[in-house]
Amino acid sequence: MNWYFTLPVTFLVLIILLYYLTKKSPTFQNLKSLFPFLFGLFFLSLASSVMKIELVKKVFYSDDLLNVVDLLVLFLVLIFSVRFLSFLIFDFLFSYKQSIKYPRLIKDLVVILLYVVGGLFIAKYYLNIRVTEVLASAAVLTVVVGFALQDILGDLFSGIALNLEESLKIGDWVKAGEREGRIEQFQWRSIKLRTVDNVLVVIPNQIASKEAVNRYGHAGEAFALRTQIGVSYKNSPDLVINTLIEVMGTIDAIVKEPAPQVLVIRFDDFAVVYELKYFIRDYSEKNAIHSEINRKSWYAFKRKGIEIPFPIRDVYIKKAVDDRPGDEEIIETIKANEVLGTIDEEQLRHLLDDIELTVHARGEVLIREGETGRSFYHILSGEVEILKNNKVMNTLGPNDYFGEASLFTGESTSADVRVSKECKLIGISPEKFREAVKMNKNMALKLSEVIALRKAKRKEFDEKDSEMNKLAIKKETQSLFLRIKKYFSV
Repeated sequence: MNWYFTLPVTFLVLIILLYYLTKKSPTFQNLKSLFPFLFGLFFLSLASSVMKIELVKKVFYSDDLLNVVDLLVLFLVLIFSVRFLSFLIFDFLFSYKQSIKYPRLIKDLVVILLYVVGGLFIAKYYLNIRVTEVLASAAVLTVVVGFALQDILGDLFSGIALNLEESLKIGDWVKAGEREGRIEQFQWRSIKLRTVDNVLVVIPNQIASKEAVNRYGHAGEAFALRTQIGVSYKNSPDLVINTLIEVMGTIDAIVKEPAPQVLVIRFDDFAVVYELKYFIRDYSEKNAIHSEINRKSWYAFKRKGIEIPFPIRDVYIKKAVDDRPGDEEIIETIKANEVLGTIDEEQLRHLLDDIELTVHARGEVLIREGETGRSFYHILSGEVEILKNNKVMNTLGPNDYFGEASLFTGESTSADVRVSKECKLIGISPEKFREAVKMNKNMALKLSEVIALRKAKRKEFDEKDSEMNKLAIKKETQSLFLRIKKYFSV
């Protein structure tokens, strides 16, 4: 029997092997596209083998038909071989084994080169065509086509040059002219960028090769960003720089190393201009991070009396607007506080000058667990959350208070306090309180009860116990009462 019968068997074995590989591993799923070519090869090679059997030749035989079938087999073998080699080299070895990201343009060029070489081989050794004559005719045609397609060919060769240089890679964040984004694909004629607004921008390769392209970095690297803020001449540079460093330190998206920097870069007509330099990991979040810096800076400036000036072009008289509540309003507010309400009015008025009014942004942590408390806070507006082990234990709103233990016992705090809605606070430091307020027995007893009850609630939260021990609260109240008397020398 003719040796040609081995081809159908070979193709059948390849079909079975390919089916096993695609079922066994997801890595080989792309090989499913080769099944139509293998089935075509199996049936065509089988038909060619049958046509060569002596019995069939006597009934039906045609040299022309046999040559056409054999030629089809050769072309299908070429297509199958090129596609299989393309998968093996680029998808399996580069992407899967080595985790190498390759430009699509390189893969397409290799595939086209293999097709050309395979087509010339078939033309010369099977069709007996003189390849040199074909190439000579093709050269003339290439010149004509080249003049007609100058721009397209320019994009093609510019793309090849960009890929060979390896100065730009898929996943890089770049800026070309006014266009900025992450490189998604290198194609024959263009580079595709995805902007931070998820808009796809197509840049012809010729433009990318001629223009200055700024490469910010690759996905996962630290990206350096800069932003400027103008501040009044009345505020000292050291105060402004320290405040902005603190603000950037509270934003998790800004990396700690390299550390953020603040520079005084120039003196404008109406402001001292500061430049903030910081690093982030996800460049697509740059606008959100910039917004967060501005938002938190406003609150920090408000608390520290740092002014963001308006442009000044004409001389005008500015009337200062004080958003601080009046003394009577503050006294009435404090009287409603169950802790401070025990202070007589005369002592409250002595305390007014030492009260600090502050505004805080959502997300700011005012007190951290384990810290020595700095102040007692009364909430004028907004909300704060009391957290234990990163779980919300309680939410406090207007006329609530926190930080009482630090004010009256000097103890470290036992929970975190975080702003959940923009809030305005009245703050009183322990030192100023002791100077202005004379502690008495009734006040100390009331404070002991309040602090003991809050401690019991925190303990209940920790132990997840539905019933509070009243005896334990009473003992804790007595203990706190004695400590408060000692703390204030009552």
